[in-house]
Amino acid sequence: MQDFQDQRKKLQNDIEKLTQHTSRLMRINRSWDTSLTTTTITLTLMITALAFLNQINDQNKKFAISVLGAVIVTIQAIGNTIPVKQKAGSYRLLKAQNSNLLIDVQYVENMEKLKDISSQYSHLNIESAKVEIQ
Repeated sequence: MQDFQDQRKKLQNDIEKLTQHTSRLMRINRSWDTSLTTTTITLTLMITALAFLNQINDQNKKFAISVLGAVIVTIQAIGNTIPVKQKAGSYRLLKAQNSNLLIDVQYVENMEKLKDISSQYSHLNIESAKVEIQ
């Protein structure tokens, strides 16, 4: 019986670690997505404001608008290359699945069910690794 409890506790600890890992990566990706989106909106507003400012000569205005536009295009390219929004969503889903496994492992009563939960954990671990390499 003690062997079963030891295995259950080890699996619970492993699931908790994976949950913490996916939570951290979800927060990082969500923060990057928010930052990129906010920066793009701010720069777009700045371009709009520049178009209406009469205190700046046309040549400086064109230069500033061109630079800001280039930064916006760069940010969009980064967002397409590193899909942080999609990764954040994938990590949110994995976190929810891990949380469900944590509940299951706390109330498991036999070795067969523990093996099933262990198999599910292994699958989620692989899915987490797949999200990281996207």
